[in-house]
Amino acid sequence: MGRDAFVHINRSNFSEKSVEKFIIMMGFQKRNGIYVCSLDDDYKYYSPVYIYKIEETEEELIYRVRTQIFASSYDVQKQNDTLRNFRKYCSAWFVSDIGKNRYFEVGELIRGAESGCYFAAANLDNCFSLLSFSAAKYPPDNEGELNMRNFSGMPTPNSLNANVYLSYLCALMEDYFRETYIALLKYSDRKDKVLNTKLSSFDLVEISRNEKSVEEAFARTLSFQNINKIAYHFKELDKKLDLTAPLKKPYHNRKKTLLETLDTIFERRHSMVHRREVDAYYNTDMLNKDIEDVKISIERVYSYICEQNGWTPQEILL
Repeated sequence: MGRDAFVHINRSNFSEKSVEKFIIMMGFQKRNGIYVCSLDDDYKYYSPVYIYKIEETEEELIYRVRTQIFASSYDVQKQNDTLRNFRKYCSAWFVSDIGKNRYFEVGELIRGAESGCYFAAANLDNCFSLLSFSAAKYPPDNEGELNMRNFSGMPTPNSLNANVYLSYLCALMEDYFRETYIALLKYSDRKDKVLNTKLSSFDLVEISRNEKSVEEAFARTLSFQNINKIAYHFKELDKKLDLTAPLKKPYHNRKKTLLETLDTIFERRHSMVHRREVDAYYNTDMLNKDIEDVKISIERVYSYICEQNGWTPQEILL
């Protein structure tokens, strides 16, 4: 799914080579026969704009201009600008999903920290899907494997698998909180007080090459593998942010809060990675419950940050 427009260009006026030069002049790069425009500016752009040549006749060249369904408003704006340029400079006409020479609705344009906090969560969509799909592929333990665990305390294949996948779940949490922190730090008025750590020579080289921002390099010096440390980092960055607050709220009438659940998930991961301890009774069913709890936690934290900053939360599909 996505937004598609089909551009028709008269071949009597423009050759395929001249159209290709024009597309590249608009900021597109040719990759494996497809033209791609992927921008990174102030957290405005989320998904590339694509141009494909789909057909040619004796009279015309036909190109498809596409954005994906989850494209940001700035991506759609870039798509519309591309269509306008085709019409203006190539005497083209197009048919979009909504009609002949009809441009797409752009929607609300958000950027900066507001957009960056949204991207931090939205970027995890495919990762959670992959994790859940992969976990479902592994069969439950058979009776013999369960008896082995009960007799010797050794992990079963299913429990080892679940513990390993739990590490990836922790990596997703760590990535979400770090990327959210970076987005807020880039636009914080307390940046001069927060950036108080000397960066390594490796970081400085990457910064000089524009491969990494100062904020990204600094965030890498902080730990995002403990929920209480994570809350502390955000509190130091913005005194009004207490990330434990949305995670302490009741959830499905359970006695254990989401905050406690995240702490347990991190600790189980640390035990395996740092002490080679595998919880023999942790299984795929428990992992799936933890995956859902992490999703809810991310949605709550994102909504909470939006609320504290007066932003309108965007829909997140995890």
